[in-house]
Amino acid sequence: MEELLTVQEAADFLKVSRSSVYRYCEQTVIPHIKKSFGIRFKPKDLEKWLEQDKRKAILVDNILKNALTNMPPVAIDKAKGGQKVARATKSRRHYTIGSVYQRKTGGSWTIDYRDSKGKRIQEVVRGATSQEEALLALQNAVRKDFFQANGIKEEKEPICFEELAEMYIRDYARNNKKSWRTDEGRIKVMKGFFQGKLIDSITSQDVEQYKGKRIEDGLKLSTVNKHIQILSKVFNCGISWGYMKHNPVKGVKKFAEEPFRRKRVLSREEEKRLFTAIVPLHLKSMIRIFLNTGLRRKELFQLTWENVNFENCQIFISDTKTSRSRYIPMNEAVYQEFKALNPSGKRKGLVFVNPKTDKAFVDIRRAFYGACRRAGVKDLLLLDFRRTFATRLLEAGADIITVQHLLGHTSVTTTQIYTMSNPKEKRRVVSLLEPRRRAICDILVTKKKDAHATYSFSVN
Repeated sequence: MEELLTVQEAADFLKVSRSSVYRYCEQTVIPHIKKSFGIRFKPKDLEKWLEQDKRKAILVDNILKNALTNMPPVAIDKAKGGQKVARATKSRRHYTIGSVYQRKTGGSWTIDYRDSKGKRIQEVVRGATSQEEALLALQNAVRKDFFQANGIKEEKEPICFEELAEMYIRDYARNNKKSWRTDEGRIKVMKGFFQGKLIDSITSQDVEQYKGKRIEDGLKLSTVNKHIQILSKVFNCGISWGYMKHNPVKGVKKFAEEPFRRKRVLSREEEKRLFTAIVPLHLKSMIRIFLNTGLRRKELFQLTWENVNFENCQIFISDTKTSRSRYIPMNEAVYQEFKALNPSGKRKGLVFVNPKTDKAFVDIRRAFYGACRRAGVKDLLLLDFRRTFATRLLEAGADIITVQHLLGHTSVTTTQIYTMSNPKEKRRVVSLLEPRRRAICDILVTKKKDAHATYSFSVN
C-alpha cells in the first residue's frame, strides 16, 4: 500500500504552511483524501499537481491573494445603484479570492469577487449544481481576470489533431460555413493521416507528406488545394483558441490550378442544338434562366414567386452560398419565361416544383445529360452556364465588378476564374490598337412614306 502523508508532511513537501495546506484542501485546489481519521495525501498526486500546474501553485496563495483581495476599498455610490456587500449567511462561503452563494429564488449558484480594477463582479454560474462547481468557476474567473490584467497568456495542455479537428467542426465550421459537411468529410481523411500526433509536433514536412498522399490517392490538384486550405484554417483556429503558436501550413505552396481550371463555355450554335433536344418544358425554362441570370443551381431550385418582382423586373436571391442576398435584374428573355410560367402573377411558393415529389428539385443532371447526348454537346456541366453568362457579359462590354455582383462573388478574383475570353474577342480587342481608316458614307433609305434618306457613318 502506498504511503500517505499527513498535513504537516504535505506542508513540508510543498514548503508551505499548514494553514495553506488546509486552505488548498478547502478550495479543492490540491488533491487529497478526507477520512474520519483526518486528511491524507499521496506523494504521487502532489508531484503530478506541481508538475501540471506550477504557475497555479504559486499564484493561488500569493499573487491572487495580494492582487485581488488586499485592494484598497472602493467607494460605492448608492445614488448610482451601488449596494453594500451582502452579509455572510449559511449559503454564502467566503474564500481569499471571493465568495460563492446560492440564490434563494431559483437556487442558482453565484460567484462574487472583485476584479483587478477593484470593480465588484457578481455572476450566475450556469449549469452549476453544487458549491464545488461554483468554487471552480470562481477560481477560473479570477485567474482569467488576473492573466488579462497582467498580459499573461494562459498555456493550455497540448492536444491531438483529432481533438482540434472536432473543435473546428463543432465550434467554427457549423456556425460559419454552409459547406461544413464537405469539410467534415475531408477532415475524416486528415484524422486518419495525423492520428495520434500532437498539434505542436506537426511540421511543414508532415503537411507536404499529406499533399503527396492525396495525390497518390488520385485527387485532382484543385481538390488537394482545398484540403490544404481547410487544414490551414484548422490550425489557425487552434492558434486563436490558444492551443498552438505556429501554423505548419504556412509556407507550404499550393498547386498552380490555372492550367487545369475548367474553361468550358457554351457556344451559340451549341445552345440552339441543346434547346432543340430538350424534352421537359421545365428543363428548357431552367436552362434559359441559368444562361440569362447566372444563378447557382440551388438558388434557382429554391426560388419562390414571392421573390420574383414583375413590376420592377428583378429577382431577389436571399439564400445564397455566401449568405449575402442580392438582386438580379430580369432581361426580356427571363421576364417572358417567368410570365409564361405565371401569367396571372398570383402563384405562390416555389417557381419550379418536382412533379414526382411535389417539392423543390434536388438534381436535374439525368435529364440534362440526356439532352446533351441527343444534341451532341459534349463535356458540359450545369456550372458551365454561370461561366457562359459571365463570359457573354464581358464580351458585350460589361465591367467585371458588375459581373461580380451579379454572380454573388465576394471577390473579383473568384469572378476572374468564371470569365473566359474567346480567340475572336481577343483579336477584336487587339485590333483596337491599329490606326483608324477613312470613314465611308453608307446611305440607308428608310421605309417612311416621304422617302427621306438617312445617313450614317461606319468605320471599316
